[in-house]
Amino acid sequence: MEGDKADCQAFLTVIRGGGADLGTTVEVGSRVRIGRDPKCELCLNDAGVSWRHAEIKFRDDGVYVIKDSGSTNGTRLDGRQLQEPAVLDDGKKIFLGETVVRFQLADEMEAEFQKEVAQIVATDSLTGLESKRRFDDAMDAALALARGNGMVLTVMMMDMDGIKQINDTHGHLYGAFCIAEAGKIIGKVLGSAGHACRWGGDEFSVFVPGMSRDEAFIVAEAVRDSIDGAHLTKNGIRLHPTISIGIACFPEDAEKVVDLIAAADMALYRAKALGKNRVSD
Repeated sequence: MEGDKADCQAFLTVIRGGGADLGTTVEVGSRVRIGRDPKCELCLNDAGVSWRHAEIKFRDDGVYVIKDSGSTNGTRLDGRQLQEPAVLDDGKKIFLGETVVRFQLADEMEAEFQKEVAQIVATDSLTGLESKRRFDDAMDAALALARGNGMVLTVMMMDMDGIKQINDTHGHLYGAFCIAEAGKIIGKVLGSAGHACRWGGDEFSVFVPGMSRDEAFIVAEAVRDSIDGAHLTKNGIRLHPTISIGIACFPEDAEKVVDLIAAADMALYRAKALGKNRVSD
C-alpha cells in the first residue's frame, strides 16, 4: 500500500480496551484528539487515559504525526514511550492506559468495510441507538466519574405502551416499526447530552451525566410528548404507541448502577400504574 498512500484514508481502531470502546473506529482527517473528553474525536472510557491524552495531525509533507498532550500515564508507540512527536506508519499500535489503538491506511473498499464494522459494533440495528454492551460500559464509566467528581447522574428506564396490541392487530413488523421510530425520537431529543440504548424488546434506557432530577423530567417529558404526537403511519395504517418513563438519580436514589436501574424501574412501574404515557420518579 506504500505507493498508494495518496489514495488512502487513515483510520484509528480500538483493538484492545473496555467494551464501550472496543471496535470503535474513527477516520483521521487533519487532526484527531484522543482522550476522555467527550469533545475528543476519539473519546475513550479508559480511566487510565487522560482528559486530553494525545493528538494526531496530518502534516503538509503528507505524513501523520502523533504527540502526547501532557498525559498523566504517557503514550507509547508500539510499546515504546513517546518522548517527542513521531511519524505514524500503517499498522502502528498506540498504547494509552489499558487501551490499544491501531493506526491504519485503507483504500476505498477497506475504508467502507471499516465504517460498516464500526457501525455494527456500535449500534442497535433496529433503532440506530448505541449497542447495549457499549451503553452498559459507558454507564459504568460515567458513574465512576460522577462519584469521583461529586456530580449527579440521572438514569431513565422507558417502556412503550400499546406495542402488544399493535403486534396482535397488525403484526410484529408494525410493532418493530414503532420501536424503531421511538428509538430515533429518543436519540433526537437526547442529542449529545447523554447515552441511550434499546434495553430489550420495546424497552429503552438512558443515562445523562450532570443532569438534575428537574432537568431530567423536562427531557423525559419531551421524549414522552414527541412519541405521543409522532403520528406514525406504516402502509397507510395509523399507529399510536406511547411511552412510560421512570427516573432515578445518583447519588440521591442509589449509588450503584444495578441499584440505579432498579430504582428507575420502580419509578417506571409507578408510571404504568398511574395510567401509562407519563413520567414518574
